[in-house]
Amino acid sequence: MLLPNKAHDRRSVWGENSKIWNLDGVQTSHFALNSPGMSVCWHPEESFKLMVAEKNGTIRFYDLMSQQAILSLESEQIPLMSAHWCLKNTFKVGAVAGNDWLIWDITRSSYPQVKRPVHMDRACIFRWSTINENLFATTGYPGKMASQFQIHHLGHPQPILLGSVVVGSGLSWHRTLPLCAVGGDHKLLFWVTEM
Repeated sequence: MLLPNKAHDRRSVWGENSKIWNLDGVQTSHFALNSPGMSVCWHPEESFKLMVAEKNGTIRFYDLMSQQAILSLESEQIPLMSAHWCLKNTFKVGAVAGNDWLIWDITRSSYPQVKRPVHMDRACIFRWSTINENLFATTGYPGKMASQFQIHHLGHPQPILLGSVVVGSGLSWHRTLPLCAVGGDHKLLFWVTEM
């Protein structure tokens, strides 16, 4: 899997280990995990900081220069299925675990500050908007026919947009617009949110 970064491109594979290679195929880092890795995310501004989320509910942050973990967060719920670093506010981390979404402010605590139930059939993916630090999307676990898609705003108690996707997979935000995309059965589906 190719993970782009402003300063450096690296390749990473996760499972019970997290390994990082440069584009010449040379392994530059290796971190042992306590459970399967579910998400990996580069710091949006500092090219040598990496976040790795594990299925057991632990999210660790690594400094690739010192080859050390520098911070960890705990979801207190399992399985943690997806985590993401906020591009607009790097002190915010979001994730989905069990049926809930969770938000951390890493300057305040290693435990979530906000947690809400989101998908009855288990949550699957969490992604922050690239243009608004209070806007994020989640998907439910893919069912037999469809998976649920929701867009949330931290200022609202309920989702601001609900959708359903046949055989839904993946979740991504447009870089400069309030536009979110999910892969469906042989098609891409797009939702526009008002800011």
